[in-house]
Amino acid sequence: MAMIFDNELRAQVKTQRDAVHQLLKHHLPKCDLTLIGDSEISITYNISDYSVRSTALEATMFGDWQFVEWQDECNDCYHYAEDLNLDYTSNANDIVNALMKILKS
Repeated sequence: MAMIFDNELRAQVKTQRDAVHQLLKHHLPKCDLTLIGDSEISITYNISDYSVRSTALEATMFGDWQFVEWQDECNDCYHYAEDLNLDYTSNANDIVNALMKILKS
């Protein structure tokens, strides 16, 4: 998670993050959605009986949204981030649509 130092930007990102969270409740009803800080939504769900996928929607310190995925298991550890090419001025629906495209791929 990136720290947003500008108070005004952080407030705008938080408002947008909360709107995205409300939309994701309907799009991802089987996922655990956890709000973290002012700029992140953790998205966790089971992909099998023994494996959990940990992902997040995060805003960078500049207010740009990115999808992040990581896994910490002994044989398969990875971490990557994909830029959504959307920022804090984007419509919440556009952010959710971009995220859903990534999750379905």
